[in-house]
Amino acid sequence: MNSTPFISLKNGSPGKNLGRVILVLLILHNPGVAFPQYTVISSGSLVNGNGGTIALNTTLINNGSFVNTDNVIVFTGADRTIGGTSPVSFDNLTIETGSATAVNTAGQTVSGILLSNGSINAGGNMTLLSTTAGTALIDGSGTGAVTGNIAMQRYLPSGFGYKYLSSPFQDAVVAELGEEINLLAAFSPIYRYDENRISSGWVSHKNPSGPLNPLEGYSVNFGASTLPETAEIEGVVSNGNLEVTLYNHNNPYTKGFNLVGNPYPSPIDWDAPSGWTRDYIDNAVYYFKADSSDQYAGTYSAYNAGMSSDGLADNIIHSMQGFFVHVSDGAWPVTGTLGVNNSVRITDLTSPFLKAAQAEPPAFIRFDAGYSDDSLSFDPLCIYFDAGATNRFDGQYDALKLFNTDTRVTNFYSFGNDSAKLSINALQLNDSSLCKVRLGLKTNRAGYVIISIKDITGVFKYNYISVTDVVTGITQDLDNDRYYKVNLAAGNYQHRFFINFTNLKTSVSETVYDTEWFKIYSAHGILKTEIDLPECTNGLLKIYNLAGENVFVQSIRQPGYHEIIPALADGIYIVTFTSGQSRASNKLFIQNR
Repeated sequence: MNSTPFISLKNGSPGKNLGRVILVLLILHNPGVAFPQYTVISSGSLVNGNGGTIALNTTLINNGSFVNTDNVIVFTGADRTIGGTSPVSFDNLTIETGSATAVNTAGQTVSGILLSNGSINAGGNMTLLSTTAGTALIDGSGTGAVTGNIAMQRYLPSGFGYKYLSSPFQDAVVAELGEEINLLAAFSPIYRYDENRISSGWVSHKNPSGPLNPLEGYSVNFGASTLPETAEIEGVVSNGNLEVTLYNHNNPYTKGFNLVGNPYPSPIDWDAPSGWTRDYIDNAVYYFKADSSDQYAGTYSAYNAGMSSDGLADNIIHSMQGFFVHVSDGAWPVTGTLGVNNSVRITDLTSPFLKAAQAEPPAFIRFDAGYSDDSLSFDPLCIYFDAGATNRFDGQYDALKLFNTDTRVTNFYSFGNDSAKLSINALQLNDSSLCKVRLGLKTNRAGYVIISIKDITGVFKYNYISVTDVVTGITQDLDNDRYYKVNLAAGNYQHRFFINFTNLKTSVSETVYDTEWFKIYSAHGILKTEIDLPECTNGLLKIYNLAGENVFVQSIRQPGYHEIIPALADGIYIVTFTSGQSRASNKLFIQNR
């Protein structure tokens, strides 16, 4: 036999519609004779497959149009090629065990899952697409190999500002991002993170030949346009066992945080039961979201042990996603190891690069605090109870607070008993009727701030939740959509606000101050006060700075005129006076001149 057998699909009227069927194209020949086998789609022909599996035991030559919708194209048999004058838009592509497929024509694309149990050499001619509908991936369960250069895209709903990216390739360089960012810009558009710097950990990384290392994250600024952007990187895909050494030098600004990234061309699961090595690495992951108006700012969220600080951060780390992890505290410097293998990879096509809301586990409370006149200014804090938790920072249950760089947003967090600042705080279950948690709140401008419950799920030991402001003396219930509203100056409040969990309904309601019986003013550092309260027998005057710290206390046991010298530095303070059920509060400027 000296002819070359092939299947030729040509001269289709509109084309050949395969429908939702399994079409197996097999060429049978004399096993004693070796010759090539071809499936040819001729110029002008259309093959339209919809919702089936097409198994090709031949080389595919596409000179016409091969349309795939919800199809799986399977290549079987040895030494196959994908060629022709027209590229194929594959939906799902599978290379069977024993098949060696080479991609010879440029422009081939995959919009679904590429699974290789044999081998496929992409040859720089194939792209994994990313659109609003989803991002193509390479299935990590494949027992074969994907070799040669392949391009991978990551669709971004908005190109505005910084995104934390990573490379799914072994050998990619910064120049791969040259079409999306201006590498010649005066202000560097790409940074890596060096935990061992005394100042900020950010280091410019805009040299086109700079490596995009597997498992390393990079902060990339895509500019001022809010239009969608598609980033694309090309290289030889990473696969199998990978690991990186990370550090905690306890430096003033980096504090043991390391910017890492998903090293695979597929999503990975932070909660996967196997496949992770996290030696001296805390269990939390930290994500960044760009601000919508300041391209150099944004906010952070955290995820740990099924808990999300904002309801958006979760355990699925998408392809080309960068994120922070924290090397555990200890005898500094601490050396940690972050390692992965293919067991952590999943086949989630639809989750976006920017996080979307996920189903929440039970038994948590999410609070938030923000300016009453700006709904986008609220920063969340998650608190939950766990039998295995402690009231100190525990990297297996808690997440530290990474401060937002968006100055329009507050920074709201809680403290552990060791003064660790936490965005996710796991509290130990106990038999006490009262649990009190100290809060931190940083504001960048003056205004009315609201503290409230954003989400609450599950059954709690404590039936009532309230917030206490030690400066005003108010304890406000937060149930039934109630909130606490207070006028604050710009500042960092670390000793003023407390969350109370209790089994007993508080009887303390919001106090309406009557300042007619309490007058106070300052002259040359001396406080002069008039107390017109006949029942004043055991009063207490307290002075707080704007951070909520109690800086002065004095007993006043009778009404009338009193002069007090608190010996405080010049500044604005809050003065409160309580006697029995009576309470008053004034803001006061103390000047010693």
